Amino acid sequence: MKQVIIDADPGIDDTAAILLALASPELRVAAITTIYGNASVETCAANARRVLAAAGRSDIPVFTGAGKPLLRPANQGWAAHIHGNDGLGGPAPAVDAAATPTPGATGKHAALAIAEAVMAAPGELTILALGRMTNVALALSLEPKIATAVPEIVVMGGAVTVPGNVSGVATANLHEDPEAAAIVYRSGAPITQVGLDVCNRVTVTPAQLNAIAAAGSPAAQLLAGATSHLREAYIQAGRIAPNEGVRYNDMPAVGYAVNPALFTARPALVEIETHSELTRGQTVADWSATKPNAKICLEVDSAALTNLFTERLCQGFG
Repeated sequence: MKQVIIDADPGIDDTAAILLALASPELRVAAITTIYGNASVETCAANARRVLAAAGRSDIPVFTGAGKPLLRPANQGWAAHIHGNDGLGGPAPAVDAAATPTPGATGKHAALAIAEAVMAAPGELTILALGRMTNVALALSLEPKIATAVPEIVVMGGAVTVPGNVSGVATANLHEDPEAAAIVYRSGAPITQVGLDVCNRVTVTPAQLNAIAAAGSPAAQLLAGATSHLREAYIQAGRIAPNEGVRYNDMPAVGYAVNPALFTARPALVEIETHSELTRGQTVADWSATKPNAKICLEVDSAALTNLFTERLCQGFG
């Protein structure tokens, strides 16, 4: 069983990813650390607790982290046009009885929680970085030895062979805090990049979404309700047709942690662009470098992954 810390900004696609992790016997989720992104960091922390409560896993601690990038002002628009004002398809930040504090909601900063957990169990805790990398960069700055103590940092973000989703070359997680991403990529930690090169190919079909909606568990119902909002937002934005499924872009990163054999990756030296506003946050890959710092996922068995996801969401929560 692989132990993981999930650093995320729930968010509907983060919710899908977290639920896949919780429903997978291959993983043990040690903690969830939250970052700003799809909503404010406070809302994302509340959403993490909502997801854990729906999954019957309020034993897992949640630690609140950074509310803005290292050097830049936060994008105060968040992503309400896609994820709703509460980050989970709702109209306003929710005050939910299910969102009671979990053991980690005691004031410890997410970066410190990451650093302490990794260093307390060297070689055992994989970091799944599903959002902006501010918390992970801060943890590495607090304790650089994390780079050699962590088995792997799985990064959701980057676009090498395809366009970005917030610019022609960059994805949201790296564009929003490129300096943090640069710190992580230059740290010496083993990095696997699960970016749009594969996420663009992983579509959960309408039939699979219907199966999840019919599953009946609180976790499946939470995701199904939020997904209805997500699909409508994508349709209105012209990103999908009304008869198409949906892409949960964070989900393949967890899928990689569950079963790396579903992916094909290639090593490269990856640098993060931090100076040019035109190419801010770009993942610039040198395939010929003799000292690569990352594996970049380029192929995925999308049918196998979406089948695995659907099966786990339908059966993993009773």
